[in-house]
Amino acid sequence: MQKLPIILFFFLCSSITFAQNKLPSFGKIDKADLEMKDCDFDPGAEAVVLIDYGFIKFGFVDPVGWQQESEYRVRIKILKEKALGRSEIKLSYYAKDRIEEITGVTGVSYSLDEAGNIITTKLEKKSVFDKVINSQYSEISFALPALKVGSVFEYRYKKISKAAGNIPDWTFQQRIPVKYSEYKILVPQYFSFTMQSVLRQKMEKIEGKSVDEGNSYIMQNIPGLKDEPYSAGIINYYQKIEFQLSKIESPGYYKEYRNTWPKLITELLEDDDFGRAINKNLRGTDDIVKSAAAAGSEKEKIRTIYNYVQSNMQWNDNYSKYSRNGIKDAWDKKNANITDINFILINLLREAKIDAKPLLVSTVDNGSINMIFPFLGQFNAVLAYVKTSDHVYIMNAADKFNPFYLVPYDVLNTNALLVDKNEGGLVGITGLDKYKNNIFFTGSIDNNAMINGSATIQSADYARNIRMNTVKKQKLKEVFEDNTGIALKIDSISFNNEKNELLPLEQKFNFSGPLQSTGEYYFLPFTLFTGMEKNPFIEETRVMNIDFNFPRSTTITGTFILPDDFTVDALPKNTRMIMPDTSIALTRIVQADGRMISFRFSLEIDTDGYDAESYPYIKEFYKKMYEILDERIVLKKK
Repeated sequence: MQKLPIILFFFLCSSITFAQNKLPSFGKIDKADLEMKDCDFDPGAEAVVLIDYGFIKFGFVDPVGWQQESEYRVRIKILKEKALGRSEIKLSYYAKDRIEEITGVTGVSYSLDEAGNIITTKLEKKSVFDKVINSQYSEISFALPALKVGSVFEYRYKKISKAAGNIPDWTFQQRIPVKYSEYKILVPQYFSFTMQSVLRQKMEKIEGKSVDEGNSYIMQNIPGLKDEPYSAGIINYYQKIEFQLSKIESPGYYKEYRNTWPKLITELLEDDDFGRAINKNLRGTDDIVKSAAAAGSEKEKIRTIYNYVQSNMQWNDNYSKYSRNGIKDAWDKKNANITDINFILINLLREAKIDAKPLLVSTVDNGSINMIFPFLGQFNAVLAYVKTSDHVYIMNAADKFNPFYLVPYDVLNTNALLVDKNEGGLVGITGLDKYKNNIFFTGSIDNNAMINGSATIQSADYARNIRMNTVKKQKLKEVFEDNTGIALKIDSISFNNEKNELLPLEQKFNFSGPLQSTGEYYFLPFTLFTGMEKNPFIEETRVMNIDFNFPRSTTITGTFILPDDFTVDALPKNTRMIMPDTSIALTRIVQADGRMISFRFSLEIDTDGYDAESYPYIKEFYKKMYEILDERIVLKKK
């Protein structure tokens, strides 16, 4: 799939100048902002960011060295009640060894009273809380007071960081529209860095007039980025600028910052919370290692250890690039972040003489990595990587339902970093497996136009994983009852093959409900239990790529048995519809024989998706395809 083109800028900066733009003063509000009823450049928005401002500068502090000072200010207008929660602010910072600190938190809210007067309410210091999240991070939290629909609130704070090698990225675009966004950077002449950007609108760059000033990057009237069906990695599409500091070189001081992938790999292998963390001895693992050794083939050894870790470790839903408190602690507690769980998997595989390696990944929701620049911050998790003579295994034992042989779907079609002294480097993650659902059902119609029937669904590969998650959340009945045009009741669901990840998950259930009718006509649908009731591609335009994530195969084999006093008034024709590039194919075969109507329907999508530029063609194809899917068998009483 071709990716959405982005505008990239790369350059080295030795000195940067700065220009000051006039912004409304903090603590003062224009009455017109309080009287605003809607966003003129993004109508219907729940809220709008009036000001999003950041200013970064660096200074040398003896004996600490270079440190970073940041100032942030945000002003938001509330347009709808559901946006009131946006006033609850959480600011995380890296508190270990006091690497970062947040100070100077102030806030104020503005509202109009019934007479049209401006009411100003300040955030009290006692309402600002600072709490420890874990051994590395803490969090400042507060909620702006006295808010209602129509109110405006703003807050500001300062952050001091000793990690001068990290120039924070800046995201101009948000889920809600942004009226004005500005990022100012004052970088000493000793700093060299690169910048890349994702832009679909004009970004203004203002340079100052002296060496003591800096660059200002400005965007205005940015619509909110909305969710789109079959999209992934929304973070890739935010309009933003990203930075990587490559070196600091000043009189008596020189330091480089991870400017090559091999250098980054070496640092990670020597890190106590990464490479060295994997090699710790775990207690009580002799039996599982012996069991794996007796499993026979290399594949069965991998499966044995993977299933053991998957079953015995509980993921705490946290992502990380590092071990938190060590794999010994994680193993003892049987609860850990994604990386600790997969470090344990790698450890045990190595004990069983399987050459397992850590694989740094960026999940789809975290966004794509830039392969040109070695930004460690682009990654958010570690998986296990094993290459045998006939297969490459990419495994995430934190996922309770993904089998060892199936590439985790949240990293499919991404790039990752294999962390290994000899074979390390960037690798592409691809897969050949599909999302497969085979549906079989029989329904009998009675003289009162009620349908009663039974169904069996076999979900394999990625469909099995996703369906098992649905079962865990106890949402399966709800999924099966969601059928356009017919209100079905589902009962007596049972399962087979839950414990055998090599077999499809089999779901069996009974269903009943009244047929849809108009006057003397009754309608039978074809696509029961498929989730294909609504066309996902109806918007005129699209920003994000269409991402099916993996190829998909759905087949339905169905039978309807009619009572004596019903007859078929209209039977849809047999049909086949294919995309010009053959990537999508729909087939429907229907036949009636006396009181029995049988049909077979299949939809094969043999691609993981399309680029955004292809959307007009996909939209037109889906329009025609759903005209076919919306056809019904029409019945009439004799």
